[in-house]
Amino acid sequence: TTKARPYASHKDWDSIEKDIVKEEEAEKPEGDAAMNKLFQQIYANADEDTKRAMIKSYQTSGGTVLSTNWNEVAAKDYEEERTAPKGMEWKNWEGDKLAMKDDDDDDK
Repeated sequence: TTKARPYASHKDWDSIEKDIVKEEEAEKPEGDAAMNKLFQQIYANADEDTKRAMIKSYQTSGGTVLSTNWNEVAAKDYEEERTAPKGMEWKNWEGDKLAMKDDDDDDK
């Protein structure tokens, strides 16, 4: 029996697709691309609570926090407890400095 082909071509598109998937999995990105791929894999394989935690923590913190723990994220208000990377500060659109939690508190 021959396999029904949706196209007039005699190429084995299933094997070509498998080869492409293998090549994509074998790629080793570097730097930011590697970090982005890691976060994409974590998100893609996560349960609904983990996805919800990642979205809320990242969006409400202005991109300074990415957490996968929904129990922690659900209880915390990142907009009220702002933190910024060392040497940076939060400002509104007018350029006025906004209150934020001191990073040095975390080190103690």
